[in-house]
Amino acid sequence: MSYPISNPKLSLDFRPEVALRATGLVLLLGFSFLIAAPIQWAILRFVAPNSNVLPRLFYSLVLWLSKIRVKVHGLRQDEVPQLIAANHVSWTDIPALGTLRFTSFVAKIEVATWPIVGTFARLQRSIFIDRGKPKSIQAANRTMADLIRSGLCVALFPEGTTYDGTELGGFRSAHFAVAPDILNSSGARLRIHPVAIRYSAPHAAWIGDALLLPHVIGLFSGPAITCDLIFCPPIELDAGLDRKAIALECRRRIAAALASEG
Repeated sequence: MSYPISNPKLSLDFRPEVALRATGLVLLLGFSFLIAAPIQWAILRFVAPNSNVLPRLFYSLVLWLSKIRVKVHGLRQDEVPQLIAANHVSWTDIPALGTLRFTSFVAKIEVATWPIVGTFARLQRSIFIDRGKPKSIQAANRTMADLIRSGLCVALFPEGTTYDGTELGGFRSAHFAVAPDILNSSGARLRIHPVAIRYSAPHAAWIGDALLLPHVIGLFSGPAITCDLIFCPPIELDAGLDRKAIALECRRRIAAALASEG
């Protein structure tokens, strides 16, 4: 399925519904930062390193306030270790995937400095990278490998930026180098799961350097949206696949899923 490209000029619409949702989001962020985040830190540190109860609740509430419903398609497989590779349409891709299980995301280094969001990202064991520095990418890959070997799921958006949902960008292969490294480790196994993300309306897309506030207000004031998470057939790794071949195959499977009307 696809939808026409549109670029509406979103005004800061503060109708009662929008004001209520905006207030709800502010209260949710404040409560989560001041109360839930310290609790989550303690749970991860002392009780359950992979606990996803509070993050899943937080993500679900963010999506509910944003009028986004998540619908999962395909064969979702939660065996670990695994690496999820998904196309990137909006910031809402992260809560959509985050409602499913504890997932560490690969994020640009700037996210770590964002107020509140950076704290939440660290509590999800996000892996921050500076794409302008090759050493940063190598360090991120080592961290990814360590997390995957420990049994966690890691998700990355190999396009490196967001697109409008009607087309795919090129898939960067740098982070797929972690796959052969893990495969070649003694006794290690790995599954890569391509996931196609598709929204039912064009105003879901958050492109490039667009301002966040008008986009959020647009979600609050616009019609309800369905976010389809389409789990493509997983890639079972073998010694013959290098990082570029893996990136191309992930992109091919995601493109096929997005082209389907199912």
